[in-house]
Amino acid sequence: MAESAIAVRVDVDLALVQIAAVGAWTWRMRVDLVAAVRKALAERPRAVLLDLERLVEADGAVVAAVLLAERQGTGLDPPVPVVAVASGTIRWRLRTAGIAERVAVYASLAEALAALAAGLPPPRRTALRLPPDVLSPCAARNHVADACLAWDLVHLLHPARMIVSELATNAVEHAGTPFTVTASRRGRLLHLAVEDGDPAPPRTLPWAGEGPSPAPQGSGLRIVAGTAAAWGTAPTAAGKVVWATLSTLDPRRG
Repeated sequence: MAESAIAVRVDVDLALVQIAAVGAWTWRMRVDLVAAVRKALAERPRAVLLDLERLVEADGAVVAAVLLAERQGTGLDPPVPVVAVASGTIRWRLRTAGIAERVAVYASLAEALAALAAGLPPPRRTALRLPPDVLSPCAARNHVADACLAWDLVHLLHPARMIVSELATNAVEHAGTPFTVTASRRGRLLHLAVEDGDPAPPRTLPWAGEGPSPAPQGSGLRIVAGTAAAWGTAPTAAGKVVWATLSTLDPRRG
């Protein structure tokens, strides 16, 4: 039996999450696929692509898994489209189940990516490339602040700057590579992301030291987790992206 695995990759330019199911379709793979979709949707991407080209020995449960992903995506505000790539028996199962009426099914990954690039609405997005320099977190904060002001999100100035400052600092101190800071407005969420060239995922470390004033380690991610509506990390083609979202609703306006 082929080895089974779920692989997740983020396309930062398209704000797209690709989830590939590789190997034999098992109950464990179904659970992992559903969990990966749930995590991907928390990021509020512009689309989720289910790559089933390398999936083998799948039964009818794969149709239910794809439909569940589609329902979860359409239930969001704004809705997140879910598309699939499949060939052979898997493609036949999806199409004969009538799933094509709700989920676009493409014959190849290249075809799906081309269709998404052409069909997705242009994002309200701004990005800045920075070097691994001690001054870069300040530039990242200012970049995000400008975006908040331009998009009439003044109430998010402080939390957005704080989140991006921590993520940029981590990129400088731990990744040590050039990185890109991205801010995008997606429906009722402000999405913040820092993409660097180090594939190693970030870690939230335990508090260090003893006594009345222990020195925190890994406190940057604690601040992000405590401030953001959601946050996470995912691999990219060149490294990883760490992202966080904030609600754009202003509580002062009722």
